[in-house]
Amino acid sequence: MRYYFVDQDRNDTVIDLNRVVKTENIVSFQFKDRTLHTRKLAGKLFGSWDQVSWFKLTQIPAGESVSSHATTYKVYRGFKPSGLFAGGAGALITQMPGKVVKVMVSEGDKVEKGQTVLILEAMKMENEIKAGVSGVIKNFAVKVGQALESGVLMAEIEEE
Repeated sequence: MRYYFVDQDRNDTVIDLNRVVKTENIVSFQFKDRTLHTRKLAGKLFGSWDQVSWFKLTQIPAGESVSSHATTYKVYRGFKPSGLFAGGAGALITQMPGKVVKVMVSEGDKVEKGQTVLILEAMKMENEIKAGVSGVIKNFAVKVGQALESGVLMAEIEEE
């Protein structure tokens, strides 16, 4: 499962969780190249990379924000809403590989913030890709049926 941590400046960090292993008192989260082991002691949650030295972890309810020093991160599980990219709110960029199944607008069309621009099928789900800003479709770089990798620019919206 992919997690996105997006700060107030729209910078993001992506973490891919590959596997969760539960034993009697330890839950291990396996990432690409590391494993975080967690356990509860006296009602508090602790983590370790090596199961030798342990550090206290912050517990937050699902859907909440995480604060780290002076930075607040919004956490998204499995997706990141369009319009939150480093390329700006007017850039619609794929966040995971997928296939374009329906295009709702054309170059030169006016769109409103939140309007569906296209449908992208990814992981057997149809995802509505919405405009992050109101404006005019300046560049439309994809076609129906086209397979896309992660990080591909699909369209640019010029703000009005």
